[in-house]
Amino acid sequence: MFTAAPAPQTHYDEQPEQILIVDDDVVCVRALHAVLADLGNVAFTTQASDAVRLAKQLQPNVVLLDISMPERDGYQLCTDLKSCVETQDAAVIFITSNDGFEQELKAFEVGAADFLPKPFNPQLVKARVQVQLALRRERRRLLSTQRDLDHVVRNVPGHITFWNSDLMCQLCSDHEGRWFGVSSGNCRGKPVVDVLGEHVARIVRPLLSALLRNAGGEGTVAAEESLALTRVGADGRKRHLHASMALRMDAQNRWGALLLLTDVTAVNAAEAALGEERARAQVILGAIGDSVIATDASGRVTYMNPVAETMTEWEANDALGRPIETVMPLFSHDELAPLQNPVHIALRQQRKVGMALDTVLVTRSGNRVNVEDSASPIKDAEDQISGAVIVFHDVSEAHAMAIKMTHLAQHDQLTDLPNRLLLADRISQAMRSASAGHGSLALMILDLDHFKFVNDAHGHPVGDLILRTVANRLTTIFSANATVSRQGGDEFMILLPEIHSPEQARLMALAAIDAVSSTILIEGTDFHIGCSVGISVYPDDALTREDLMRHADSALYRAKSDGRNRCSFHSASIEEMLVQRSRTGRTLRAAIDAARVEVHYQPQVEVLSQRVDTVEALVRLRDEAGALIPPSEFIEYAEETGLIVALGRAVLLDAFKRISDARAVGYNLHVAINVSIVQFAQPDYLESLCELCAAHGVEPASIELEITEGLLMKDADNLRLLLERLRKHGFRIALDDFGTGYSSLAYLSQLPIDVLKIDKSFVSRLATSQQCVSIATAIIQLGKSLHMGLIAEGVETQEQADQLLDMGCTTMQGYFYSRPMPAHALVAWLQQRNVIRTGV
Repeated sequence: MFTAAPAPQTHYDEQPEQILIVDDDVVCVRALHAVLADLGNVAFTTQASDAVRLAKQLQPNVVLLDISMPERDGYQLCTDLKSCVETQDAAVIFITSNDGFEQELKAFEVGAADFLPKPFNPQLVKARVQVQLALRRERRRLLSTQRDLDHVVRNVPGHITFWNSDLMCQLCSDHEGRWFGVSSGNCRGKPVVDVLGEHVARIVRPLLSALLRNAGGEGTVAAEESLALTRVGADGRKRHLHASMALRMDAQNRWGALLLLTDVTAVNAAEAALGEERARAQVILGAIGDSVIATDASGRVTYMNPVAETMTEWEANDALGRPIETVMPLFSHDELAPLQNPVHIALRQQRKVGMALDTVLVTRSGNRVNVEDSASPIKDAEDQISGAVIVFHDVSEAHAMAIKMTHLAQHDQLTDLPNRLLLADRISQAMRSASAGHGSLALMILDLDHFKFVNDAHGHPVGDLILRTVANRLTTIFSANATVSRQGGDEFMILLPEIHSPEQARLMALAAIDAVSSTILIEGTDFHIGCSVGISVYPDDALTREDLMRHADSALYRAKSDGRNRCSFHSASIEEMLVQRSRTGRTLRAAIDAARVEVHYQPQVEVLSQRVDTVEALVRLRDEAGALIPPSEFIEYAEETGLIVALGRAVLLDAFKRISDARAVGYNLHVAINVSIVQFAQPDYLESLCELCAAHGVEPASIELEITEGLLMKDADNLRLLLERLRKHGFRIALDDFGTGYSSLAYLSQLPIDVLKIDKSFVSRLATSQQCVSIATAIIQLGKSLHMGLIAEGVETQEQADQLLDMGCTTMQGYFYSRPMPAHALVAWLQQRNVIRTGV
């Protein structure tokens, strides 16, 4: 069965399909209406007398007509419909119980399109109607296409004719006879000379004959030939024509020739005028002093004037068609990094574009020329981009002079160091950068002690040589990103745009004092010049450039007042902090060197079973009086100075001893150890860790390495690779203080993490903060969904423990279960706890 889907509506079929049912059987009408309702608008009547009137009103596409009806039979109704202009195109489908051959034959004689017997099959009826609707739509489409084609032929700006193999005209588009005085109605069957006139026919006829003689060869489908000719119009003016010919089959399936004549008089005139304009433009472009290069829309060279040839060292003939980057390669002046040619920017953004500052053109032979100017897009008559033009000139001399003038304006003439003007600009830039990155910077003022006496005793020439020597020494000891400047006299300023701590600035200041204080030999005489340094730190001491410089100056005054040849900070609190850090550093080094680093251990309790399989190693440091120093005071210092590597090794070795001691009394103990980014950064960290485990007989599975979220996000990709290698060797990985950082959950799922530790800041506020409850719950659910272990830190009350158990976290660590205990007490605590837990 064939079912034709309704055709989509188009410009020639915008109205919905109209279907008319004519049958005196109401039951039959209802059944047909139900079958055809989704094919279009369905109307019906049970009165034969009303059928023609309703059909004229609706102009249906399909009429379903019963043959046996009172008043008038279906045959007569069909005849009436076919004789009416409004309804003659409707497809009539007879539906009748009289299904004999004679009835069916008579139905087709009166114009029916189809014949269906009663009782009817609904699917068959729908399929037949769909076919008729599809046929009507296709007929309308063909009629519309024919009208469109006729409209195109009538309005094409040319003269179209079709000639048969005898060169007799079969078709002409010139209905009014405007071209040759012969209308299309008078052209059919006439020879070439009668249609086109003697002058045009004399040129065209031999070409048409030659074209037709070549027709019919193997593989021949069409051939074309064109030429230019002229004719004299009715107004006496000479017109230029262009003729194009092609082979086409006629209605009898024989070869014929299609001829198109177009009037190109205006085009030829425009081309002539354009040629004159191009010649004039060539003269102008050749006479100007700037280089000019034009390209097409893809950036390939289409024109170069003589100046551009000289500057690029490319001849125009050799450059044509090459990419603009090949002919005109541009680079930045300082780094000689490739620059995008402005031509491409002008083409892409459709606007005038200036070159980047300090642009260098590298010529074909490799010479470097400073250039500047601009590129602009070229648009055609339809406002479409057709290419671009770039105009440029040599600015090497001007550039060199500008560099020299800028340098003189920003540098000290004696030492060639940046002067106050340039330093002020760099301070402002450094403050903006530090503010954006929440960093710090330091400004130092260095003043030579008693330099006036040297000048007075030995003269200014000697003093100038000493100042140059000091400048050279300062620029040597400070890094490239620092700015060493001379402010005048014997005063220097040093800007450190990035410092990790005030301690870094203090160490650099001491290095500057040592460098300046070394003996200076001038013309056989030794000079010993001391200096004092004042230091101001942003943002601790000042938030503006002026305050930063003023505070550094006051710190310099303080240094001189304290005895000279020293450095001083503006802030007394910073001074005290640095002293304390220095004291802590000495204590830490001494503890490491003497193997006096203490390690305390805090158990991690599996609450439901009360098992303790893992303890966390916590490093401790005591001052000279024996008091414990908070880890926050010495861990950061150890990381900054690199002592964290030795400190971590000491903790690891102590952990090995505790694991061995526990094993000796029957405990399979695991130790969790905090690891710093500095330790991970060691190139041999994994190898060293494995060697230590092997040397002390400890399985890697007994060691759990704890990292923080902050460490996780600093170098995530490299860290992931290292963690995967650690896991392959058997080490467990825990993520400490989870929830306090900003790690990506999507990335977390890809990391080899075994354990999540809920930070104690959330645990401590479970009873008072619903937000902390929500965060802790989310962490627990996340850990379970990622199949990670969970540990809650900082549990101090039974209420907290119960609440965490209800959330699903069963492993806890905190004062509620045990405070961190000295290493020597760990095994005894484990044994005692086991006795209590088992009731032995």
